[in-house]
This record gives sequence, structure tokens and C-alpha cells, in this order.
Amino acid sequence: MDTKSLVKLAKALSDPHRLCLLQEIAQNEGMRYCDLLECVPISQPSMSQHLKALVEAGLVKSEKVGRSIHTTLNWAKLQELEDFLQSLKIR
Repeated sequence: MDTKSLVKLAKALSDPHRLCLLQEIAQNEGMRYCDLLECVPISQPSMSQHLKALVEAGLVKSEKVGRSIHTTLNWAKLQELEDFLQSLKIR
């Protein structure tokens, strides 16, 4: 994992609302955007900005399905982060 990607991930994970969004998406194996608005008590514009940051960091994928937007975790990016953190373990 390159430094630029790692910094982007760290910034995305540093916000409590983003962590809450990630937890909701993970627990439900993906969620529609409108359902996330009900679970996380923030405004729609704030939700959009937080999801945008998570998508740009590669942690979340968004896909338009019909008239709604469905969000899922990007398991490949999470595995990449986990691998990096494992490489830091003291042996």
C-alpha cells in the first residue's frame, strides 16, 4: 500500500460519522443510501460528503440500482489495509 493511499484511508477513518457509516454498511452487508439516512443522525448533505470521502478512499463502493444508490464495503481495500497493519506487527 502506497503512502498516499494510506493517508487517504487514515483521514477517511478519522471521523466518527464515517466509522458509524462503515459499521452500519458492514452489519447489513450493504445498504441503500436512504436507509443509511435513517440509521445515522446527520443531515443529507453531511451524509453525501461522508460517503464521498469513503468512496474516494476506496473503503466503500456505490452503485445505482433503479432509483436508489446501494453502498457496500470494498472488501479488497479493507484486506489491503489489514495486510498493511499486519506488516507492522513486532515479530
